[in-house]
Amino acid sequence: MTKFSEPSKPVMSEENPKKKSTRIDLTQGKISRHILRMLGPFSIAVIALLSAGIIDTIYLGRLTSDTQPNLGVLALAAVGFAYPLTFLGNSANIGLGAGTLSAISRAIGQGDFDRARRHAAAAIIMALCVMTGLVALILTVLPLVLNVMGADGLIKDMATDYLLISLPGLVIVSVAMTSNNILRASGEAALPSIIMISGAVINIILDPFLIYGWGPFPRLEVQGAAIATVTGNVFASLFGLYIVVFHRKAVSFLSMTFQSLKRAWKIIGAVGIPAAFTNIIVPFSAAVAVAIIARSLTVTDVAAFTVVSRAEMISVGLLYALSACIGAITGQNGGAGLTERVRLTFKICYTICVIWSTFMAILLFVFAEQVVGVFTKDAMVIAAAKPYFYIVPITVFAYGFVFVTAAGFNALGRPLYGLTFTGIRSLVLYISLIYIGVTLDGLRGAFFGIAGANILSGLLAAGWALFKAPMTAKKS
Repeated sequence: MTKFSEPSKPVMSEENPKKKSTRIDLTQGKISRHILRMLGPFSIAVIALLSAGIIDTIYLGRLTSDTQPNLGVLALAAVGFAYPLTFLGNSANIGLGAGTLSAISRAIGQGDFDRARRHAAAAIIMALCVMTGLVALILTVLPLVLNVMGADGLIKDMATDYLLISLPGLVIVSVAMTSNNILRASGEAALPSIIMISGAVINIILDPFLIYGWGPFPRLEVQGAAIATVTGNVFASLFGLYIVVFHRKAVSFLSMTFQSLKRAWKIIGAVGIPAAFTNIIVPFSAAVAVAIIARSLTVTDVAAFTVVSRAEMISVGLLYALSACIGAITGQNGGAGLTERVRLTFKICYTICVIWSTFMAILLFVFAEQVVGVFTKDAMVIAAAKPYFYIVPITVFAYGFVFVTAAGFNALGRPLYGLTFTGIRSLVLYISLIYIGVTLDGLRGAFFGIAGANILSGLLAAGWALFKAPMTAKKS
């Protein structure tokens, strides 16, 4: 293995060489050390974010009422219909964040820090504009989309109540996401993680008060879960904006001109828009999967699919954090022309995917019934969900290959690789194999379909990345 020098200290700010910047030079030092330094804080942050969604589901799955004994199952089904649509909006935010990280990290790798600050300001404005338009579009077609997915009656009403609150909140989330990626592009790990954790903690604290109506709060059920999430996101966005504008001074609105704004949007959009489509493919395919299950099977199966979708977050949490690490490293090293360091970054990240996924697969296999029991006490839902844990988790490493590959190449300014591999996994393999699986073997067949999609797409993505794809970065 190539031997690299020890990690460097933060580089000096070019406008004041005596004042240390918070930027970390990721083109020096051991790649593995840089990954592990960022992976710890990012893992905690991702776990906090995923925990908020998981705890929402746990509380909703335990809802009961005198007039509706199966209220918890209905709430799980409603969130199952709503989740792909909120995930779609969040995926667009993640894609725009990838464009932000790519543009800024490449500018830093090329030594142009003023351009990095202008890109950061343009990214915040772009995220707000794009997400406002996207959310307005989703809200306009919402009734039609829920009908097509197979939601009806009380379940459709509950899903609509949840989405009318949570979807507009995605515009606010865009500020937190962009602020997070501005800091990550500089190689920071602690502050981006704190921004994410702060919003998640507020969400978790508010959940039982707003869902069950504890204390002076009204019982709002699914609406309460949505309000708790939006409140946490508002805090995270304001906190993140303060950090990047005033504390780190990583954003420069005043130095921006109309020409620099257009140029920045072009550079950010060249990665961000394909990356957004790449990320949107995943919730779109999830929505199609829910529709297939809803129209072919039962409400119990939809509820079980919601449970395993949340449980999947447990196994992919660290891999999401890994995809948050890789971009800054490939972006800076690619911008500096260090292609062998870029290739080594992919190899190390793939190895981590295998180690983590194997560990989680064993854990979920052993404690399958206990994990499902946390979400619901309904015996039929538990029975329908359990086979997932014996089939899918062992293949999650390959799913990790797909989104780690996408994140790494997004930062190099090459988003079409991620779009291609994600499209193959989610649009071609995931949907078709779930449909075939449901037709042949019900919900268990859907789980086999997911496993097959993971393996085939993951091996293709990793093979192409390591043996065919260019490791150079496009100019930011």
